[in-house]
Amino acid sequence: MMRVFVSSTVFDLIDVRAEVAELLRSLDIAPVMSDDKLSDFAVKQDVNSIETCLTNVESSDEVIVILDKRYGPRLGSFGFDDVSATHLEYRRAVEKRKPIHIYVRDRLEADYAIWKRNRRRASVDLSWIQNDNDRGLLDLLDEHSKLVGKSPVSNWYASFTSSIDLKSAIRKYLETKILPSRLIDAIQRNQFPLFEIDVEATQQTLGTVLSLSFRITATNVGGAPAFNCRLFYEKERPKDKLAKRAIVAPGRSILMSFIYGLDANLSCPEQRLIAEYESPIGVLVRDVFVVSGYVVRGPNPILVSGGRLLDRQFKRAAPMSIQIDEP
Repeated sequence: MMRVFVSSTVFDLIDVRAEVAELLRSLDIAPVMSDDKLSDFAVKQDVNSIETCLTNVESSDEVIVILDKRYGPRLGSFGFDDVSATHLEYRRAVEKRKPIHIYVRDRLEADYAIWKRNRRRASVDLSWIQNDNDRGLLDLLDEHSKLVGKSPVSNWYASFTSSIDLKSAIRKYLETKILPSRLIDAIQRNQFPLFEIDVEATQQTLGTVLSLSFRITATNVGGAPAFNCRLFYEKERPKDKLAKRAIVAPGRSILMSFIYGLDANLSCPEQRLIAEYESPIGVLVRDVFVVSGYVVRGPNPILVSGGRLLDRQFKRAAPMSIQIDEP
């Protein structure tokens, strides 16, 4: 499970931090937060609280920094750099090359712009930051702006107005990061739709042409419904991408059929059947199946037919929507 360290001042943002922790858990991500008793924060009895926080930064996969109105007490008198705990955590994340996402309250961002326009003078009046100590937030942002924009550490940051759009921005970023692991987990738990095909063929004569009639059963053998499902033969390439789409529940099937004339060797060319469908976790699947058949000559001719999976691709799906009509 991914571990995300959340760095910010605590007492003024206690509700925001609680909401972010709840969001992370809803995404199956472990929040690492010193003030959350249920979080994945590891406490070490033999070191002080600040060093414990820095150790937890190092053991996390990602770091989220939330900057608002307060900078926090400086720690120079405790043997650390003379900056706040949030600033120290940020520096440790940079040092350890952790992916960092910084979210800045829009009013702080406005003060930062004013401060820069006035050549970073300490005397400039600001509307959001009220005291000299909290101007350390400006120093942190300035320090961050000078980072080289290379992954995983860059000088990226985003602004927010409320906890609602803050959580929306965090969700948008993390859902993209965790989708591959969510896909693996869903398949392992049998909570993902996957299709298999069964092929039956019969021999028949159309006029003077000996042909094979194929009946294909495509079954969702996974443990979750397949949304926006459609099956088509590769050569068809239907123009209307929304046509003949269906929801296929686990264990249910879709039937396809076609007739193909046999050549002089009593075989027909391989046909490619495409299955496209979406999963509940936002993954689009494109399966390519090969269907073939032939007749073995002899006193008692034998019909051989079958299908196999040639390729399976996973792609990010567009947001899924279902229309609900009023009665």
